[in-house]
Amino acid sequence: MKDNSKSTEHIFDTQFDESNYKLSLDDMLLDLKVLLKEYYCATFTHDGKSLKITLNNGQKFLLNMTAI
Repeated sequence: MKDNSKSTEHIFDTQFDESNYKLSLDDMLLDLKVLLKEYYCATFTHDGKSLKITLNNGQKFLLNMTAI
């Protein structure tokens, strides 16, 4: 199965100084992708602004995210 996500290393860091760190939209989507893969057998496609989830039974979901 081909992974269409960007081939950059992504490291979770739960103890960063929040005042000096800005989480990007791409980082947030990659975090969600990793978490959801623990619970669902599906194909995940990440395009930078959304996460497409295709379950093995044919259901499809699109998570769109916008920084506000």
